[in-house]
Amino acid sequence: MMQFPALVSERLVLRSLRASDAPDLSTYCQDIEVTKYLAVVPHPYTEEDAQSWIASQDKGIAGINLGITHDDKLIGVVGIKASSERDVGIFAPTIGYWLAPAFWGKGFMQEAVRRLLDWYLPLEPTEKMCAAAFEDNPRSINLLKTLGFEEIRRGTGYSAARGESVPEVIMELTSERFLQQRCA
Repeated sequence: MMQFPALVSERLVLRSLRASDAPDLSTYCQDIEVTKYLAVVPHPYTEEDAQSWIASQDKGIAGINLGITHDDKLIGVVGIKASSERDVGIFAPTIGYWLAPAFWGKGFMQEAVRRLLDWYLPLEPTEKMCAAAFEDNPRSINLLKTLGFEEIRRGTGYSAARGESVPEVIMELTSERFLQQRCA
């Protein structure tokens, strides 16, 4: 079973996912307002889908994915995929995330992503981190810009929930820019 350290921030704990998270995970991912912005999460999303995905975490085949918890309640997920996206020209780890709508607009996702990057970037000898956000998701694009990500190109990405390709913005954060921003 893959276990990662719990990462604590001011209001959140990022921790390994548990089988007991499946009901909350499936409830949140049944909301099209969550899944339409994600590449690989289908809609509808069942509790069996959640259980299967959590089991894949235990095998270590899905990258690093941590539950975002607030007051001991799962409110989202943040994760990093290895740089295996060579077919689309991404040669760096890719960060991804989602948050339950009830927690949008409160700074939780910025706090979670920053905490994961604070932990990961010093451990990984990579020079950069990538992210992709669909063009119709300005919240995500703004979050990434706030954290120091810069647009490197535009393209299209597939949204499983929508069942179609969607225009997207590919962004990149260098370790140097992230550290400069953290020290500023």
